[in-house]
Amino acid sequence: MKRTDCGMQRKKGRIMVYKIKKHIPESEALVERDRKVIATCQHLSSYPFVIDRARGEMLTDVDGNEYIDFLSSASSLNLGSANVHINQAIREQLEKCTQYNGGYSYNEPMISYAERLVSKYPGGVKAKVCYGNCGSDCNDAAVKFARAYTGRTKIITFINGYHGNTYCASTMTTCTPRMHAKMGPFMPEIYHFPFFGTDVSDEIAEREGTRAIEEAFQLYMPADEVAAVIIEPIQGDAGILPAHPIFMRKLYDLCKKNGILFISEEVQQGFWRTGKFFGIEHYQGIIPDGIIMGKSIGGSLTLGAFMAWEKIMNSLPAPAHVFTLSGNALACASGRAAFDYYETDEFQNILKNNSCQIVDEMKELKRKHPETVDSFRGLGMSQGILIVKKDSEGCKVPDVDGVFKIIFRAYEKGLILITLGLNVLRIQPPLNIRPEKLHEGFVILDEAITDLEEGNIPDEVLSYRHGW
Repeated sequence: MKRTDCGMQRKKGRIMVYKIKKHIPESEALVERDRKVIATCQHLSSYPFVIDRARGEMLTDVDGNEYIDFLSSASSLNLGSANVHINQAIREQLEKCTQYNGGYSYNEPMISYAERLVSKYPGGVKAKVCYGNCGSDCNDAAVKFARAYTGRTKIITFINGYHGNTYCASTMTTCTPRMHAKMGPFMPEIYHFPFFGTDVSDEIAEREGTRAIEEAFQLYMPADEVAAVIIEPIQGDAGILPAHPIFMRKLYDLCKKNGILFISEEVQQGFWRTGKFFGIEHYQGIIPDGIIMGKSIGGSLTLGAFMAWEKIMNSLPAPAHVFTLSGNALACASGRAAFDYYETDEFQNILKNNSCQIVDEMKELKRKHPETVDSFRGLGMSQGILIVKKDSEGCKVPDVDGVFKIIFRAYEKGLILITLGLNVLRIQPPLNIRPEKLHEGFVILDEAITDLEEGNIPDEVLSYRHGW
């Protein structure tokens, strides 16, 4: 971005009066170039971070500034950037073949990775895999297979859920009107119901959990026309909110009673992000009929998959859900290498220790900032920190501006993270982040929150906020 003599910046036609406390001339210049040729809808950026290179939990921008990664590329880099095991697998596969249309050929990485994935299906179910390109189209796949197998049409999803950006996945998504505005009509026969998380009491989960769905069955939605329930066991973009165990059990039992498929959406929370391979494994006795995967499934490359019981996966013939690059050899080799490292004692020990440390760090942050840090929630290395302030009557309310100011100041100090929902800090560092860097990231958060509390972050930084 071009600066004037008074230090002002222009962004998308607006005047930016805040001068970033960071030397980023190359980053600003590239953001300005991006503005001229890239569609506005492609970016949700909260600051002019232009990545140049990365390794592990450390990111470096084009100006040479370093940052600790608390975002993991939206949980698509669960093992961090440039992981040595994954890079080696990619190099070896590059020398053989990057991709050849899987609709007209076979490749060994595609097969051997699928063998590994089905081995992780909860309950030891005999399952098959259908590859896609990302989590969005694999949400679409779940709908296709559910309708084909059951002969039913209706799909149930949940308020504040995020499922992706294809038309079907966008229809299923209910966490922001920006994914629906100006683009309708959307897919028919997708219905949204209340989600009950661990932020409600056992009494509420028991009394209200499936009441709206059961009323719908009685009034306007025949249960025998519902093909599937698709749910995130831990809602990600709603603010890292685990489903209440009582709600999940009631929902699962309702599905079993009415012949409705129960499908677990694991795009953001799968692959050990929550401390288990799949988030649904935190809910004892629930064996999903299907599992939707994306993000970290490719190890660091673009890939997605829908996995379900064999009888469900045999319900559609080719080419009902096949893409030129789905299941390509390079991405499958990358994902397979990540899978194999997940299985090692080395990784499991790192994950266990980091999962304990992250909770200790959040407890300390809350102890230091009891008026600003209301609470934290999540599972494993997927956590959300709720930021609040006092209203005119002295009651705690979500601090929508304050949470943004925190991530902006954190960026200036060398930490990359974003917000979710109204007032949640998204804390999802690489699962294998070095303990000292995990601590250093929380030190920066501590400093950023202190700056907020002391009034040292001006309102002008809010001009950088857009998206969601």
